[in-house]
Amino acid sequence: MSEFFIITTGEKWVGYGFRSFHSVVNEMIRSAEREVVMTVYVMSDVSVTNSLKKAIERGVSVEIFVYSPQIAIKPEALQELLKMKKEFRNLVIHNIEDKILHAKVLVVDGRKVLVGSANPTMGGMLKNYELGLLVDNGKIAQNILILLRRLLK
Repeated sequence: MSEFFIITTGEKWVGYGFRSFHSVVNEMIRSAEREVVMTVYVMSDVSVTNSLKKAIERGVSVEIFVYSPQIAIKPEALQELLKMKKEFRNLVIHNIEDKILHAKVLVVDGRKVLVGSANPTMGGMLKNYELGLLVDNGKIAQNILILLRRLLK
């Protein structure tokens, strides 16, 4: 049986029995033991980058699928990741150029999956009204990883 949790952002949703994207994303990355895989349409939340850096320094493999225009714009959080890519072999950044990657997905250790509408930006993590599901299910996680890696073919 899988566990499902509703994750939200927005002052009228968070704190009414629902956890926030900001805390769940950072907690998932901090708790990772082996692998973090995520998609990024827009990324500007430096706290997510900092959590990723700590995971990478612990030896966790981090794989990020980035929608190509973000590479050109290079918000601060993404700039930091691109710098870290030169330093750490366990950080892989895939630049998705020929497709619009709009999915917002975080998979940790091939088991926990967060799927939702929030981008890792301050608005997406804290201010907007965003909604998602946190699922603890290895089969679902593996199917999502298969889909993500099809983008590389």
